[in-house]
Amino acid sequence: MQFVRKTLFATAAAASLIARAYAATTIQTLDITWYKDGQAIESGRRVISDDTGPAPYLHRSGKEVCYATCSGTPGAMRLNAEKMFVGRSLLIKPVSANAGKVRLSVSAIDTVLDDIRKPGTADCTSEVVVVHGYTASDLPVDSPMARPLTYR
Repeated sequence: MQFVRKTLFATAAAASLIARAYAATTIQTLDITWYKDGQAIESGRRVISDDTGPAPYLHRSGKEVCYATCSGTPGAMRLNAEKMFVGRSLLIKPVSANAGKVRLSVSAIDTVLDDIRKPGTADCTSEVVVVHGYTASDLPVDSPMARPLTYR
């Protein structure tokens, strides 16, 4: 009788593992096309959610520009190292999905470095990074949810 119980338990455990291994995997994808001056500069299909949960999409090309800021009073000056991203960046974060809609948070940067200025006194000179271009952060975007892709 003990042998039968052990065999049944082992068979049930194996069947459970096999069922999990063959369970359907649902993947949510997002078609992305980013335009600038009427020209597509980034496009493609990205997975934004799978069995591991929501996944943000990040495309980034550019560089970090380092600069210094000075603060304090005479005799107690502090120089701080800072950095600012300059270039092209697109970040799309899934926020929620319900009632056939998906809510995304979109942040985009498309900037160019113009200059690094040095205002301040001889005792405490800071640097200011001067850029021009487009910057938008955490824009909410609602979109109808496409039918999820299911893989077996």
